Amino acid sequence: MSKPGLINSLNPIQHNKFALINDNSIMKALRTTSLFLLFYCSAYSQDISPAALIKQIQQAQSALKTATYTMDRVDTLVSGDPRRMTGKVIVQTDPADTLLGFRFRAKKDNEKVEKIYDGHIGYESNPDTKTYILMNTNFGLHNLLSGGGGHLVMPDLVKLDTSRASGLIVREDHDHYYLTINYPDLTEYDVSKRRKIVTISKQTMLPVAVRRHQETLGKVQDLYFEAKNLQINVPVFYPFTSPPFLKEYTHFVPVTRRDSRMDLANKPIPPFELESFDGKKISSADFKGKAVLLDFWEIWCGPCIESMPKIQQLYEKYKDKGLTVYGITNDLKQLPSARLYAKNKNIPFATLIGNEQIKKDYKLSSVPFYILINKEGIASMVMPAYPPNLEEEILRALK
Repeated sequence: MSKPGLINSLNPIQHNKFALINDNSIMKALRTTSLFLLFYCSAYSQDISPAALIKQIQQAQSALKTATYTMDRVDTLVSGDPRRMTGKVIVQTDPADTLLGFRFRAKKDNEKVEKIYDGHIGYESNPDTKTYILMNTNFGLHNLLSGGGGHLVMPDLVKLDTSRASGLIVREDHDHYYLTINYPDLTEYDVSKRRKIVTISKQTMLPVAVRRHQETLGKVQDLYFEAKNLQINVPVFYPFTSPPFLKEYTHFVPVTRRDSRMDLANKPIPPFELESFDGKKISSADFKGKAVLLDFWEIWCGPCIESMPKIQQLYEKYKDKGLTVYGITNDLKQLPSARLYAKNKNIPFATLIGNEQIKKDYKLSSVPFYILINKEGIASMVMPAYPPNLEEEILRALK
């Protein structure tokens, strides 16, 4: 026969005494726990204002001289495709530099090429080929953070950017502040819910992660930068003012690739038959005797969307004089969004659904891409970007 439990084995007096002692212990423990939780919560619930937080961040950044970190960047692109990039970054602040305010050396884990900025000139160095590329034009310098190791650089670490903000919100937990910077919607491009969320370490008062978010016609673009293993104001043994590869490597001048799409110019256009958004069959065989502008675009292409109102204006201006315009989109995964955009913007000309054959025949390596066809069916103008002389060329094609 098993022994009775402790409480059950006590007599009534002993039982009540045990219960009283137990209750007192529980109440004491609860009071202790409550005091701990109160202290724990009050330790970081400071109700700091955005302005006060930004001031503290700027003070910390003014004391920043160097930083090294491992970047873990995870993107969700508006096309729906995911992308992850990791690598090492070295930063050295440079108050005299008006472009970034810092020098950097960055390399992705899966690439040999490094990207370096010395405060004046940008470089891409390749240890395999022992060559380097110089970036000293305005275009090159303003694209330092595009491609290669530049994708890993997080400028807000050195200089918090709150410009063009429409509102600021602060929240916090025990270890971090989270500064949400909201931006106005770009209604003309159907871009909404624009915001940047900066994670600030309470230990250093420096940004350690940045999330950039926006939505276009229900499609999300989300770019997340997280600086891991961040070390600040440690010696950086890299000679930014005289990078060693300048003596060891050969300066490589890239040869401008010839755009094979230009082969279409001044020739009869490749034939096609495509279906429009409203289900009609459109054949290039019917173009003879008409001036036709083909506008190859995609919903995720910023320059395409930016140029669309200009194309609409030209169409409205010259449609009664014989101009026909067709938009052509080839990203079938984005058709619902493209249809919604065309409907919301009341695009007056037909948009056609492309296919693999037209992509091959028209050498569609990128968008936007424009082809103007004259009344003889000849491609009188082929342009990989919106041409400033398009109206002039349309008038010529209408003759």
